[in-house]
Amino acid sequence: MSEEAIELDVGRGRSPGGSGRLFPDATLPVLDGDQLSLQRYRGRAPLVLLMLGAAEITGPAAALLDLLDGARDAISAEGGVVLAIAAIDPETAAHGWRWPFPLLLDHEAALHRRVGAVDAGGAPATTLFITDRFREIYADLRPDEAGWPTTGGDVLEWLTFVEIQCPECNPPEF
Repeated sequence: MSEEAIELDVGRGRSPGGSGRLFPDATLPVLDGDQLSLQRYRGRAPLVLLMLGAAEITGPAAALLDLLDGARDAISAEGGVVLAIAAIDPETAAHGWRWPFPLLLDHEAALHRRVGAVDAGGAPATTLFITDRFREIYADLRPDEAGWPTTGGDVLEWLTFVEIQCPECNPPEF
């Protein structure tokens, strides 16, 4: 899919490892009934955004959520925030959500489509995005790709890499 088709904010990458694409802001309902805007993390925390699609949370998505849960303290120590975003309605989501991360609801799959987290038929699909604290996308991974994380350490490596690349996040060395 072209960047224009998936409506990502496109610009010149600020850092050598980034894609130059920004994960768009969105305000979505959270499973607990609140609303959450991704803007609240801008400039504060790199994000691990797991787009879960519309299917039941099993297989690679559930395995990755378990890995992220096991690495939760280390991810937090690295400054990262994990958010899960499912293209399901609140009633469906309430059954079986067992992870400690906020579950945002993209019921109509608008955000999934906007960022290209869809399969070849256009249905919402599992996709992992890792961004810097300004939401520049560094990783855009699918479960069937070689780079899909298989350990919590894989995600921590991404977060460390993102922080090293971010000139706004680290003072220059003299």
